[in-house]
Amino acid sequence: MKDSSESMDNPINAGTTVQSGKYKRPPIQEAVCEIHFKLPQPFDKEALLKLQPFWQELYPQQDVVAGRELELRLTLDKMDATQKESGHKLIMRSADGKNIAQLGPTFLAVNRVDPYLGWEESFRDTILQRFNEVQKVFPFEIIQRIGLRYINRIDFPESPLKWKDWFALALPVPEELQPVGEFQSHARSLLDHNLLCDINLGTLPMPKKNVTSVILDIDVNSLSEIPAASLAEGLERVHVPHRQLFEAYLLDKTRKLFNVSR
Repeated sequence: MKDSSESMDNPINAGTTVQSGKYKRPPIQEAVCEIHFKLPQPFDKEALLKLQPFWQELYPQQDVVAGRELELRLTLDKMDATQKESGHKLIMRSADGKNIAQLGPTFLAVNRVDPYLGWEESFRDTILQRFNEVQKVFPFEIIQRIGLRYINRIDFPESPLKWKDWFALALPVPEELQPVGEFQSHARSLLDHNLLCDINLGTLPMPKKNVTSVILDIDVNSLSEIPAASLAEGLERVHVPHRQLFEAYLLDKTRKLFNVSR
């Protein structure tokens, strides 16, 4: 999604009551957890290959790929662009493609795509299991950063979308400029001194007539170093704000969309 320099009103201050319970059809398209750790030296290709057999049954589709970083150098008369290797990544997918894991030079990423099975029910334990498997082969002591991202897609049964009828926020544009087509907005906020939140809100091209699809993308990162043994607590720290942030955007009319059978 294309970010813009516009910022949204903080929905936490909108007086919205956070709902509890589970939705029949949660709008989560993908959940991603990234754990970055401190190592004596980054994992190289040989190290990644040692871990492949541990995950062959759960993730039969496996590839080790070289990472690339683009470097731009701007001078008065020209701009040069070069690529340099940034280590290798082991990318793994389950047979059905719904579960994905990546192990890079200094990070582990765990993904789950639609249908999302739940935090307590599945995703949290999957993250902990993959992390523990890495640690058994290559022990380390410090986690530098934990990020948890939920990408939600909500399909509204109208076009153009009357935002104030569905969302508990005011768009950062005057009433006369309320969007009738494509719209993107980005907000960044510190939830506390070491918890950073990025939120992208925007529309997708209409999948069918009289429908508006909106992406609500919430990414919470804990920037505090913690012991590797404290991962479970660190995961809860980045997970708890997601429910509050997500619910604070919604009106009950929108929540009903997630409890209607297909």
